[in-house]
Amino acid sequence: MQELRTEPRQRRSQQSIDAILDAAERLIHDQGQVSFTAAELATAASMSIGRVYYWFADIPAVVAALVERTVNNMVGVLDESLRSEQQTSTPLMVERVVGALCDHLDKNPATVVLAVSGGPHGQGGPLFRKMIDLVSPVVGDRVPNVPQAETDLVGRTAVGITLGMLHDYTRAGEGKALLRQELIYVLSAWLYARYPSSTDAVWSDPTYPLRPSRVPSLGPFTQSRPVWPALAPDEPMAEPDPEPASE
Repeated sequence: MQELRTEPRQRRSQQSIDAILDAAERLIHDQGQVSFTAAELATAASMSIGRVYYWFADIPAVVAALVERTVNNMVGVLDESLRSEQQTSTPLMVERVVGALCDHLDKNPATVVLAVSGGPHGQGGPLFRKMIDLVSPVVGDRVPNVPQAETDLVGRTAVGITLGMLHDYTRAGEGKALLRQELIYVLSAWLYARYPSSTDAVWSDPTYPLRPSRVPSLGPFTQSRPVWPALAPDEPMAEPDPEPASE
């Protein structure tokens, strides 16, 4: 964390830094933007302004450190959820990964203001690029002989759609569930249109309006279920994943 003026040497020192960052995160969430003063931050962190400045040179340094922590946490959630879904079908993987990201935003709502904004060249740039690095290899694992340029393009598009739709997620109120479900459907439908199964009629129908790219691998996918768009009249109630058997 290069924004620190002083390197923490004790656990208590790290706790002070965490208290400052936690307070900054609360203020950003409450205000909906990065606009707090040093005095407000010190009060929220229950410490003196001098103590804040002992660790950080200014408010931008605090925000930069908080963005770094936020990005690392969200990337960690994405990485863990992708790794745990290697045996599931692509739609079910999308459903669970989107669910994990939304659950993380529910618990860390300031993430939206801090990192889920600005695209690849804005404040969210580090998050955007790290998410692409995680998503692109998944495409290569599921689509045989796909060139690197295509995996990068698909990864960039998937991340762009995800961050774009989640930008207002924490302020969606009762619409959160609809937004979550529609994101799952948009990603699943787009990925299937690009990589339909080998038995899909699109491969034998040259007049089909959306042309596919490549045939995906059958893969060792042992779990699957259909994906429905939000507000579809026949959409069934979401079925929770079965609880693992107790030993």
